[in-house]
Amino acid sequence: MAFPNERYDLLNAYELHDVFVGAWCKGLSVAEAAARLRADPDSATACSWAEIGDGLGALDAETGVLWIGEQAPGWTQIIQYEGPHIGMNEPQLKLSEGGALLYLGWPLLETEGAEDLEYVVDGRACTSVSLVDPSERFGPEPDALDRYMDGLPLDLETPVDEVLDAAFRLVGRVTGRELDADWLRGSHTRYVIPGTAWDQEKWW
Repeated sequence: MAFPNERYDLLNAYELHDVFVGAWCKGLSVAEAAARLRADPDSATACSWAEIGDGLGALDAETGVLWIGEQAPGWTQIIQYEGPHIGMNEPQLKLSEGGALLYLGWPLLETEGAEDLEYVVDGRACTSVSLVDPSERFGPEPDALDRYMDGLPLDLETPVDEVLDAAFRLVGRVTGRELDADWLRGSHTRYVIPGTAWDQEKWW
């Protein structure tokens, strides 16, 4: 991905420009977010992003690795290092129960380019915004995020890199903080999701 401003440099510095799987959860502690994703609590390890792969060894295809930390008051941020769990329907619903979830990722599994920006509230998928054609909304509440979009370049004429940058800005408007260098350079908690934790045939 080629972002038009400093966000590209930020993502590039942390090797997140080509693959990013991220979620923001309202009303969950770090430990509770990990528990809802069925991570092994004994795997909790404080680390920087540069250290996240240390000591993991070989992982099977179903194992997940998460990096979780407080993002803003009332919000917890998750970046998935291995696995697609937080991009899947059932895990998203679990993470949003009693609160809310925003999801943004690219690429996911065999999908080319960016995923939709997902917004899930209290176990109910409210809307998703197509990042290929941001004028498209899906879900029972297609306008749920519109009040956060004012002035953002979210339209079909906007290059995809600028749309992705705008998507991060939208997330920041909802949570109160955009993804920034201070968060990415910090120490957060790594968790491992065992390969047997989810029936992956039911994720969708």
